[in-house]
Amino acid sequence: MQPDRRAFHRLSAALAALLLPAFPLPALAADGPAVVRIVVPFGAGNPLDTSARVLAQSLSQVTQRQFIVDNKPGAGGLIGTAEVARAKPDGSVLLFTTGGHTTNAVLYNKLPYDTLADFTPITQIHKADGFVLLVRADSPYKSVADVLQAARAKPGSVSYGSWGTGNTTHLVGELFSRSANVSLLHVPYKGSPLTDFLGGHVQLTFLGTSLAQPLLQEGKVRALAITNPHRVASLPEVPTLEELGIRNVDVPAWSGLLGPAGMPAAMADGLQKDLASAVKLPDYQASMKIQGVTPVVSTPAQFAAYIRSEVQRYRQQLAPLHISLD
Repeated sequence: MQPDRRAFHRLSAALAALLLPAFPLPALAADGPAVVRIVVPFGAGNPLDTSARVLAQSLSQVTQRQFIVDNKPGAGGLIGTAEVARAKPDGSVLLFTTGGHTTNAVLYNKLPYDTLADFTPITQIHKADGFVLLVRADSPYKSVADVLQAARAKPGSVSYGSWGTGNTTHLVGELFSRSANVSLLHVPYKGSPLTDFLGGHVQLTFLGTSLAQPLLQEGKVRALAITNPHRVASLPEVPTLEELGIRNVDVPAWSGLLGPAGMPAAMADGLQKDLASAVKLPDYQASMKIQGVTPVVSTPAQFAAYIRSEVQRYRQQLAPLHISLD
């Protein structure tokens, strides 16, 4: 098995184990639709998809209604997201999405929906601890200062691999370059860059903590810094970029639940309260621990304000990068 797939499958297998055994569900419920479809605008078989399934199981257990996951991948998440925007606001169709919902508002000149007007925010679900700047264990770069020295000596000679143009790992790489005033060579991949990274074809990559830790434990990579504003408990020795004087690099990774625009406030409040109960279940807590993320249960008003503030921030920070996904 190739190196990038090994860590990924360990994480996915551990998360998938939490989904069994299934429990019986009632045919009808009086407090909402008997069946609720949670649209995930990305493909199946990845940690995000598994997170959605753990969430659906937990909500089903709490509400005694049936929550099912429906993967609608394509166009960087736009296809599934647009489907929810067009749905009836009766609580039968929800969107489980990520921070890409807010970055897409800036990276696309034209979307098939309005990021702010076409959805009812229900609650943020989790947040992650930023992205780790990694080099291989045999890399000559022992610190961020070494990377910057090499990049300044020969602009474009230091490369980093991302999970694709417009992906968060691309955005943090470009923000890092701009903040540090260096020119790095961006190498986008349609999937994971780890095979080429570990094979020496690109020198750097940014990776979430849950996927970085197995590689660190195996001694395959070295962590130079983390984009999180504060040091994280799982990697206490890794400095933040802000500590090193490189600021405004973090693009928070999070997930959240939204409904179509026009959903009654009482319905959104009820779903938020259901999720507040769901996150307390042992299986849900275990899944978050495996992924290395922190559960977050914000109110609909708080989540709406957060989405608005993130879109506004990205319009200021990302627009100067001139990254367009149209």
